[in-house]
Amino acid sequence: MIQLAKVWKIFASMPRREKIIVAVLSAVFVISLGRFIIQQLRFPVRSEKGIFAEGMVGHVRNLNPLFVDFSDADRDLSELIFSGLMRYDPAAKNFFPDLAEKWERSSNGLTYTFTIRPNILWHDKKPFTTDDVLFTFRDVIQDPGLRNPVLTNAFESVQVTSTGSSTVIFTLPKPNSYFISHLTVGLLPKHILEQTPIANLDKSSFGQRPIGTGPYMVQNLKLNATGDVVNLSAFPEYYGQKPLLEHLRFFTFPDEETLISEQKALHAVSKIEKKSPSVKALEEDGRFNFYPYTLNQFTALYFNTDHGLLNEKRFRQALAQALNKNAAVTAGQQRVDSLDLQDHHDDPLFVFNPEAAGKTLDNMGLKMGAEGFRLNKKGEKISLKLLALSRTPPELIETLRNEWQTLGIQIVVEKAETQDFSASVSQRMYDLLLIRQNLGYNRDVYPLFHSSQIGGVDGNPAGLNFANFKSFRTDGITEAIRKEKDSQDKEKLFRELSKVIAEEIPVVFLSTPVYHYILDKRIAPFTVSTLDYHSDRLSLLPYLEFPNL
Repeated sequence: MIQLAKVWKIFASMPRREKIIVAVLSAVFVISLGRFIIQQLRFPVRSEKGIFAEGMVGHVRNLNPLFVDFSDADRDLSELIFSGLMRYDPAAKNFFPDLAEKWERSSNGLTYTFTIRPNILWHDKKPFTTDDVLFTFRDVIQDPGLRNPVLTNAFESVQVTSTGSSTVIFTLPKPNSYFISHLTVGLLPKHILEQTPIANLDKSSFGQRPIGTGPYMVQNLKLNATGDVVNLSAFPEYYGQKPLLEHLRFFTFPDEETLISEQKALHAVSKIEKKSPSVKALEEDGRFNFYPYTLNQFTALYFNTDHGLLNEKRFRQALAQALNKNAAVTAGQQRVDSLDLQDHHDDPLFVFNPEAAGKTLDNMGLKMGAEGFRLNKKGEKISLKLLALSRTPPELIETLRNEWQTLGIQIVVEKAETQDFSASVSQRMYDLLLIRQNLGYNRDVYPLFHSSQIGGVDGNPAGLNFANFKSFRTDGITEAIRKEKDSQDKEKLFRELSKVIAEEIPVVFLSTPVYHYILDKRIAPFTVSTLDYHSDRLSLLPYLEFPNL
């Protein structure tokens, strides 16, 4: 207090001009110090010897492997913490036993038998048993309260049983050659979660304090609205190949600009899209190698064929023809036109033709009104609701709105956060759905286009047929694709389905992204150029040599 009194006395004796200068400098110092402290609290980004650090844009929400479909950050970390009966090798492009020691499929394709490895431990040192397998698939995934339509669909009507202490059997109601891919999902510990109501599982604290059987265990996890820090260490009792990188640290950032400001503390940056300004900034650093890759992923617009005019093929065709896809494809994307995720802009089915679209609507009796919007036969303005996630690029939405409003169709945009978006999708509360999807480890499009996946069929909840599309042809082809084991015959059926979808237009495919995985030059090369999920890179990263870390 005495020292402060002296300082104040000196300050009071200063001339007015000097007082102003001192006050301004003090204010600048306090503000700068405050910003520095806040920045350190938000982003404690620092490098430490022996710890491999990777940065990504996103946010950690829930590390429970059953709820990672809407968050790349969650899926990335879950990939390292949990393991499934099977694993997918992105280099070999094939499936291999993981928690299972071996597996067999019956000749009729209906029965899958798995023998579980002995002596597997959870990260809390409790033994892993077949009870955990039954708990995950039978008690959780098949519970009506589970909020994951992808998994619910995959294991619908599948019987899960156990014979003895090491064998689990899945019995399918009908053959599905893609079924094995669903068994890569991470398994849950029954001894921790068996008392948790399934309807509340996505809100359980387990999502922030996960216990798995994977190669890495969580040391600590700090969540912040503006950035997260997750520290992982190799699990000493892991049953598989031991990682070369013992300690991993993941930082999440709200945007690429903030990530780039901390790049010097990072050994890797993930999921940077091709034309992002961040690519140039990282190139100038000189410490990194750039590895481009694509995903089995697409952005698409689904037409809800249960709603009014969208039930008519001519109307859907007009909307598709009036859409300039080249203008709609944003930076870092490649145009795609069909299920094969290729560019077919020269095909008459996909040519931009707004004049033909206008004539089609004229012939349907949908004339322009005084306000510049078309009217239906009752004289009402035609208006369509477009639903999208909040993080959808605004320029993409504006392009879609402008293209169709030029045609005379009013577009009302509703953006929603993940949870509200999922609820609206489940209830089909849209005319047009803009969504990015990943076909995962296979191209099983049965959930997207088979009529049984519309929802409300035989009392089932809404499935993944977002267009509510009904067609005997698509039903027959998607069923045949699931049954077919021969890869060449499966590909022929896939092309046939692509043609039917292009003709019927329940969906308009827009683009697929090109990403970069950016790694410190000291680490061994990352040689895979196509991934099915971003998280697949983390199947390879721990086993790349990185001297002098």
